[in-house]
Amino acid sequence: MNLRSRTSTLAMRGAAVVALMAWPALPLVAQRPMPDTTDDVRRVPVPPVDRSHQPIVVLKGGTLLEARDGRSLENAVVVMQGDRIVAAGPAASTPVPANAARVIDATGLFIMPGLIDLHIHFTQQRGTDMGRYSDSPAAAAIRGTALADQLVTAGITAVRDVGTMEDVALRIKEGVDRGIIRGPRVMWSGQLIASTGGHGDEVTSTATGRQKPALGGASHGVDGPWEWRMAVREQVRKLADWIKIGAPANKEELAAAIEEAHSLGVPVAIDSYGDYTDMAIEAGVDTLEHPLLMSDKAVPLMKKHGTSFVPTIGAFDNLLEGGYPTAGIPTGGFYHTHSRRFVINQQDHLKRVAEAHRAGVPIGVGTDIPFENEWRYPDAYFRELDYLRQAGLSNAEVLASATRVGAQIMRMGDKLGTIEPGKIADILVTGSDPRTDLKNLRDVRYVIADGAVVVGKEER
Repeated sequence: MNLRSRTSTLAMRGAAVVALMAWPALPLVAQRPMPDTTDDVRRVPVPPVDRSHQPIVVLKGGTLLEARDGRSLENAVVVMQGDRIVAAGPAASTPVPANAARVIDATGLFIMPGLIDLHIHFTQQRGTDMGRYSDSPAAAAIRGTALADQLVTAGITAVRDVGTMEDVALRIKEGVDRGIIRGPRVMWSGQLIASTGGHGDEVTSTATGRQKPALGGASHGVDGPWEWRMAVREQVRKLADWIKIGAPANKEELAAAIEEAHSLGVPVAIDSYGDYTDMAIEAGVDTLEHPLLMSDKAVPLMKKHGTSFVPTIGAFDNLLEGGYPTAGIPTGGFYHTHSRRFVINQQDHLKRVAEAHRAGVPIGVGTDIPFENEWRYPDAYFRELDYLRQAGLSNAEVLASATRVGAQIMRMGDKLGTIEPGKIADILVTGSDPRTDLKNLRDVRYVIADGAVVVGKEER
């Protein structure tokens, strides 16, 4: 029986109910205790699952890093059964079950929650020869499958895809859930909702400036509040966990999309800039992606309205530090684009992240690498952690952004982000202490995803 699509049993129901009641409130629905639900943002009810006969895997002897409060626990024991953590604590009071199927000696190692990337695109291009080949959903699925393996092998056990070609990210999600491919658990956003001619609907290539073949054809953009509502409904109908919208758009369109998504119990991310960002924050958008051309009002508004921030600093620094040569995108910034007519300023990006951090805005880790994935991942993730450190976050705060805070931003905080009983068994074990140096996250010894040992060195 596949367990990834299900929640914990009775031990987790109370916490799940609290989380569901706290956000978002569904109109005209009685707030009653929910049965078990899917392990995604949609929280669709499913029949209860009995894990009592599932194999038990144990980590013992390592230092357990609690990203929730910064504390650590030496000589710890973590007991997992099926896809859930059933016990986590000091060895003196956390016995190793006699019927454990596998006991991993983690003495001298460091045990922490799996890492989270809140901004990826499974269907982006790869390779120095990408220009030789036509693109298609099938080709994108092959690329995305390769990227999924890269991510989970590096200890990134949960991701949010915020814009995909057709249903590729959904099928990768299903492939991981069913055990067909290796990868992180996936939350996906369907297709970007944009206005006609806006970001995501331009007919000019940002690499060459040439007009795309679709010029003159049917636009994928939507216009007016009702069309934006319909576009949200269509993505939810297609099983999206999140809605992704993009600027430019007017105030009524942004508000309509956000209100519609929230009424359906689905959160919203926005790729935005300038005044559009301020309008979206005031309308209740859940996450702001990128620090592009932020106004001085943006961070105070984010604090006031509870907006989370996924800066993706590295994606834009790449443009300043070499571009994306295989895609023909030169160094310096955005070119040939009508919807992004502004200069990229790395120091301003870092300043905005620092400002948001000081204000107490939740900050998550996202990479957003559009090209050359085969050699930019997983390095892009660890570089992003260093950018957050440059913006003023301490090592402990960066680790929290990559785990506990990231899970909360993803709307999965009751299931992911910390190692405690009832949560999903997504765990990274490193050979060196990441608290002293974030580079030690690269020293991967074990990766456990959904209770299965995906990467594992021989036990000593």
